[in-house]
Amino acid sequence: MFPRRIATALAAAAVVVLPAGAAHADQPSAQDATFLRAAYQGNLAEIQGGRIAWQKTTDPAVKSLAASLMRDHIHMNADLYTVARNLKVTLPMEPTAEQKALTERYQAAEATAFDEYYVSTQLAVHREALKMASEQIEEGSEQSVKQLAEDASPIITRHQQTLRDIAEAEGIPGYGTGSRVP
Repeated sequence: MFPRRIATALAAAAVVVLPAGAAHADQPSAQDATFLRAAYQGNLAEIQGGRIAWQKTTDPAVKSLAASLMRDHIHMNADLYTVARNLKVTLPMEPTAEQKALTERYQAAEATAFDEYYVSTQLAVHREALKMASEQIEEGSEQSVKQLAEDASPIITRHQQTLRDIAEAEGIPGYGTGSRVP
């Protein structure tokens, strides 16, 4: 009985003496957990939007883009899921309300206006995704989460360039010759 009391007392003392961060060293920071959740939801939304674009467009460039977006975001989510699981971060199973609303607008868009709407909104979405990844690289603390952001950045940049190329080819306002839109 006496050895059990000593062990209990030592364990309690260790908890009191350890710094706050040491007791939760295996948990990711709020920044890391927020990034994982937001990136996962963003990828889910990209996959859904890509499916809609694949079905609605008749433009081969937009169809190819949609296939690329679906493939790349499925792969990014698989990697992200593994990291989140290792860090015990619970991921949402669906996009945000705002992302769902955009998906609904894609569904409702007239075929004649779909490509321009899809490309222009995807440019904005990818601009935000690149900003989020950059912030994670700079401010994140967990190396595996920072690595996800580093790995995603060139993919997002490639998507942005493809979107810009399509926008310019389609004559979408702000993306013609001599225009400069990030």
